[in-house]
Amino acid sequence: MSDAFSVISPVVELFGWFGFIVGTPFLLAGWVLRRRATRLESTVGVVIPPPDWARAATARWMDVDGQLHETQFGDVPVTTPLETELTVHYDPDRPHRARVHPPHDDGRAPRTVGVVLYAVGAVCAVASVGLLFVS
Repeated sequence: MSDAFSVISPVVELFGWFGFIVGTPFLLAGWVLRRRATRLESTVGVVIPPPDWARAATARWMDVDGQLHETQFGDVPVTTPLETELTVHYDPDRPHRARVHPPHDDGRAPRTVGVVLYAVGAVCAVASVGLLFVS
């Protein structure tokens, strides 16, 4: 029976360290991505006549401070009718980096992987301590 414990104990220890070491960067990445996604503000932008050199629709929109911004959106074709309203999502710290797609729950996949790996590490740590008392 002690031969089985001598084989199982290092494997459980290895999985414990693997779960903690690899799970931590995934949790941090998921947290950072989620923080970036929740800071976005929404406003309404209006399509204006594009410059001659434009390859995408140009829209003007106003941020929460009342400043007027003009941005080209690559996802909106140049042939979009003038004065079409677009919902613009932007970061108040960097309003020049706006987008028309709504923010989705960024960071869900890395956060889930991190939680699973961290849970495996925690279970293996408890099992490792338990194996010390059994053997």
